[in-house]
Amino acid sequence: MTKKIFNLLIIALLLVPAITLNAKKPAETKIRVSLQQRPDSPYEGDEGLKVITSNIQLWRPSETAIIICDMWDRHWCDDATARVAEMAPYLNDVLNIARTQGVKIVHAPSDCIDYYKNYPGRKEAQKYNNNKLAEIAKAYNFRGKLPSEEGAVWPVDQSDEGCENIGLKSGHVWLKQIDALTVKDEDLISDSGAEIGSYFKKKGIKNVILTGVHTNMCIIGRSFGLRAMKQMGMNVVLMRDMTDLMYNSAMPPYVNHFTGLDLMIEYIEKYVCPTMVSTDFTGKKQFVFQGDTRSRVAFLTAESEYRANQRLPQFAHDLTMKNIHCDFALGLPIMDEAKPDADAKVKAEYAAYGMSIDTKKSNTEAPTRHNLENLQILDDADLAIFFIRRRALPAEQMQVIKDYVASGRAVIGIRTASHAFDAKGNVPRSGGGIVAATEMDNDMLEQWTDFDKDVLGGNYQGHYGLLETGACITIIPGMENHPLLKEVTPFNSLNWLYKNRPLRTEYAQVLLLGSNPDTPQEPVAWLNGDKIFYTSLGHWEDWKIESFRTLMFNAVDYLLLNIVNYRTKQE
Repeated sequence: MTKKIFNLLIIALLLVPAITLNAKKPAETKIRVSLQQRPDSPYEGDEGLKVITSNIQLWRPSETAIIICDMWDRHWCDDATARVAEMAPYLNDVLNIARTQGVKIVHAPSDCIDYYKNYPGRKEAQKYNNNKLAEIAKAYNFRGKLPSEEGAVWPVDQSDEGCENIGLKSGHVWLKQIDALTVKDEDLISDSGAEIGSYFKKKGIKNVILTGVHTNMCIIGRSFGLRAMKQMGMNVVLMRDMTDLMYNSAMPPYVNHFTGLDLMIEYIEKYVCPTMVSTDFTGKKQFVFQGDTRSRVAFLTAESEYRANQRLPQFAHDLTMKNIHCDFALGLPIMDEAKPDADAKVKAEYAAYGMSIDTKKSNTEAPTRHNLENLQILDDADLAIFFIRRRALPAEQMQVIKDYVASGRAVIGIRTASHAFDAKGNVPRSGGGIVAATEMDNDMLEQWTDFDKDVLGGNYQGHYGLLETGACITIIPGMENHPLLKEVTPFNSLNWLYKNRPLRTEYAQVLLLGSNPDTPQEPVAWLNGDKIFYTSLGHWEDWKIESFRTLMFNAVDYLLLNIVNYRTKQE
């Protein structure tokens, strides 16, 4: 080999690292997560009230971690031990999927960390410390609350330590994390918020998901819990179907154990951080404990006129207190599309729900009104409540809704549900503005323009003019003793009256009529068979009227009872 060739070879070898460093890394496949939260209502006159929102975010796996909190092999409360054992295999599936996507898994079994002293993940965690983060971890280790929790009422009484099992054990009975959760060499192991937070900062991890137990104790209060992670600047989220709480139903508010968990999740969404479900990783329906046998109501809401995203959550809360589980499949509550040239008002409106139109400066997916998040809740629902206005949907989402209706389970439609899936024109799959067309094709989102006729039995033809005096709502003579009208009396509604005559179902049982001066009486509430109820009422002011609220509670009770009776007959 000549000296010239040798020198050229040496230069080429020296350039290899530089070429390698400059080569572009393949782009990460982002994780799409739907974050549910309950911020302050932006509506005038609703000061102090909350709304429910769904914020779709796109996360880089390399910037994301899942912390498993205190999933011990044994708990001093046998009930807690049993529920951890039931949940663990499902959580392990989530961890396996997340791990393959590049998400960092952090095992945090408090008070037994020495068991893992020789594990690579434990040795790795011990390398990290940050004095500032250590102070935050210490300050929020079962101590202070977040500023956002000021004035908030804690939802459950856990002063008895929250166990219903009479034959209690006492003391420190856990030795390690439950074996059903796989620990890999690349995982991190620590029960120190200082170590975990410092590791996250060093590695550029921003998105932190808390799973495990228990929401009202360790999940929220550990040095690596929701409060501490939020104060450290993390985008922290609770995986609400992969958690539990310590609560004894013999204590206030005297509700079912799993209702207590729902109330705690609601508190977290209002005052601490968003929540998500495991579906975003697994693609399967969310986890439900076998012991949770409560009736399940699915709220499907996406409308822009009647504050459904504020009124329905309050209604759902009241149902929850009756030991009925409530879930939400959410669309945007606003009418305008997200466009690059959207004006300041639209941008501000999106910002009120934690969303940004400029996706180049945000990890938020461009919002579109033609979408519903978390429709998997229909899989387990006994009753679906629709309050949607003029939405087109991807075919797979519409099929979930059609499958639910075809199953014969219960349905309630509120006001704009009569034109829930009629966008008055075709909508491109991109979710953009409505385009003029006479029929659907494969490039368009799907609609169900006959939902009113096919399901509700209605005949929506628009409405009469708005009167300052509202509409007079009266009971059909002879229907006063119907179960849906128990303790319901005539009232006045600020709704403008919908035109629905004549109804398009032979099974209609009209319960309430509405009237304006110089207009015909119109049906405003009816049953279509024994498992479908519709009302054209639903103005935000209606929910303040005792008779209307009573009607809605009666409708839920009536339909759920009919579903139970129907299933009993089938069996």
